Amino acid sequence: MRIMDTEYFVQHIQCTRDAKNECLVTVRKLLELAFAARRFGLLKMDELIEDRARFPDQFLRKAVSMVVEISDPDKIREVLYNYIFTSSYVSNQQFLNWVLITETMIAISQSEDLDFVFTYLVPSFFGFEYDVEAIRLYRQYKQSMNRQ
Repeated sequence: MRIMDTEYFVQHIQCTRDAKNECLVTVRKLLELAFAARRFGLLKMDELIEDRARFPDQFLRKAVSMVVEISDPDKIREVLYNYIFTSSYVSNQQFLNWVLITETMIAISQSEDLDFVFTYLVPSFFGFEYDVEAIRLYRQYKQSMNRQ
């Protein structure tokens, strides 16, 4: 596996505000999957991603499948980052999306607290100037789930 150093990571995760807004779409899908997993178990995520119209991202589907089948977070991380590194061209926005997917899926597989995942972990990838948008999305989603 290629070792990702800090410089490589920082160069590839930098995005414009518009690109970060687009990445919030991925966060919304991750929220849906995370809440389903907490409520019904990990297998529910596998069932949900069968809807390719709703979940068209092949990388997301791969990550969910791995989380359902493999319990070792290091192995999941290694395989998913290998996909990132071996892709012929990955834009910074796509890099951010894939890192969000990788780290969120690993956190879900390890039964991390969703408040931690979506209030601290996920927003940390957006940077200080934009993390509030990711936190706001989580709080709105959580509130809507609590009403159901």
